[in-house]
Amino acid sequence: MKAPYLFILFFILAFALSQCKTDPLNSEEEKLVMEGDANEPMRLFVIDNYSDSLLLRQKARNINKKDVNHPQIQHLKKRMLATVTDTLNPGVGIAAPQVGASVQMIYVQRFDKENEPFEIYFNPVIEIYGDSINAGMEGCLSIPGYRGRVERSQNVSISYIDSTGKHHRENINDFTAVIFQHEIDHLNGTLYFDHIYNGFNALLKVE
Repeated sequence: MKAPYLFILFFILAFALSQCKTDPLNSEEEKLVMEGDANEPMRLFVIDNYSDSLLLRQKARNINKKDVNHPQIQHLKKRMLATVTDTLNPGVGIAAPQVGASVQMIYVQRFDKENEPFEIYFNPVIEIYGDSINAGMEGCLSIPGYRGRVERSQNVSISYIDSTGKHHRENINDFTAVIFQHEIDHLNGTLYFDHIYNGFNALLKVE
């Protein structure tokens, strides 16, 4: 007679655990993100710092669409924008791992839109790489002081979740397509010099 009751108890406990709410950021990430004001730039993780490099080389976690408006993600969203638009160290895109949060979020400056706005993307994936390939110079906020010549597709098809949790597919061209490739690489633990023969040793130091 005990077995059915144990089974029911196990089922109830399993259901309860499945309903437990978990935060999208772990405790270390939460500390990094939430300790500063919303408009305060975050410290950039850089490849020549060993502990930073370990995170930069990780594959970032997907964000559940129900969490895109979680307070932690909203605060991270604001601080990432403050970081990439910081006049002391501006960029054209940034990925969450570059500020110590290993989650799938990127900002891209949309040079293909009026006023060239910065836009946020969650769980972005490149589904199709176009056949048109060009080589161009790239830099990276996480590899300060260097640039390198990288071959990239000039048109890509991407899928992503927007800030309302809605799923989209979009075709991107030209320099904006290059930025998407660079930032999505970050979410997979890839850095731009990985695409260059002889890697980091082929980079040019910027004086």
